Amino acid sequence: MTPLNKPVRRVTVHPHRGRLLVAALEPGDVLTLRQKGRRAVEELSLAWCYDQAVIRRVMSEKAAKAAARKAKREGRG
Repeated sequence: MTPLNKPVRRVTVHPHRGRLLVAALEPGDVLTLRQKGRRAVEELSLAWCYDQAVIRRVMSEKAAKAAARKAKREGRG
């Protein structure tokens, strides 16, 4: 992999709330997001984003298992 030494910026394809978003990967493992044409920037740690993605996946898997158990239980009755 290539280390991130310079910011990499991209514009989204689909608008969010009427405006395109500009996403940037910055050195120091930071993800920045802003609306195109605006200056306000939101910064996120890439580690935090990864943690949130794992938490969402685990919660989704737990919900699917619970739904399967419920369906199995209701099928017996």
